[in-house]
Amino acid sequence: MDEYNNRIKSLFIKLAEGKCTPEERLQIIAYLEKDPSREALPSVEELASTGEWPVMPAAAAEAVFENIIQHTPVKQLIPLWKRSWIRIAAALIPVIGLASFFILQYTQKAEFRHYVNNTRKVQTIQLEDGTVIRLNQRTSLSVSKTFTAGKRREVWLEGEAFFAVKYQAVKPFIVHAANTIDVNVLGTAFNVNTFNGNTKVVLNEGSVKINANDIPDAAAILLKPGEMASFNAATKTLSMQKVDTLFHTSWKYNLIAFRGQPLKEVMLKLKEQYGYDIVFDSRNIDNLVFTGYLASDNLQQALLTLEQTFAIKIFLKDKLIHVNNK
Repeated sequence: MDEYNNRIKSLFIKLAEGKCTPEERLQIIAYLEKDPSREALPSVEELASTGEWPVMPAAAAEAVFENIIQHTPVKQLIPLWKRSWIRIAAALIPVIGLASFFILQYTQKAEFRHYVNNTRKVQTIQLEDGTVIRLNQRTSLSVSKTFTAGKRREVWLEGEAFFAVKYQAVKPFIVHAANTIDVNVLGTAFNVNTFNGNTKVVLNEGSVKINANDIPDAAAILLKPGEMASFNAATKTLSMQKVDTLFHTSWKYNLIAFRGQPLKEVMLKLKEQYGYDIVFDSRNIDNLVFTGYLASDNLQQALLTLEQTFAIKIFLKDKLIHVNNK
């Protein structure tokens, strides 16, 4: 065991020096996917003596460690050797890069992989089975560690995502949406939205079965393409209707969809999206009705679209969006 630990330690040092071969990097990743041993990890002092690359000062490494602990929810006590390992990882950040550090951090997650989109752009991930998922802004997705090994492929969603599920006849795909409904599929394309306390599922292709967790005795709803299932959390009811699928999935193209909405409501949506307060400098223009699409990742483009649609003037000043007649 000592020989194996020394071998792994030497690989970490080579990684810090930038001398690891692709095969050696794979050995490190394979090691980290197991339960790392403290003896196999080099100390900060050992790393500091290996070359001329910059080393994070011990005080800075300690500060990074404390920041990690303060911002990471912990459901159980972390053994002391793991805490020391995190300090070593903190010291390695400027050497092996943030990407490598987060690989190390991920190995400590026992049950799930977590994906969070805190950007203004739609983010795309691909799971091991070939399923492609597009995450809207302010969305998180958790994937079971037994995703490919179990009898079911399960994910947990908070926010909004579009799923293109890879077909597997003997292994259904299940989306647990904000603890309100379960979406059961084999292979299909659909949108799930859990924002604003209610959950909506819009089906683009294939078929899905919807079960409401809070209505155990209710019959499941089978959706066809072009239909939407809605769960109302306040009334505990599950309903279905035909919809325009593009209207409900335009977000994946970085667009916000509007249909017959007053300009006041449109501007409030832009306020929510971009964080600017709105001021109407002219009267009687807030009731102008807008139907169309605005950019969700480019404020200037969104404002230009509204200007050209209504022949009005919209500009930014002192962190405010001003709307008035030309």
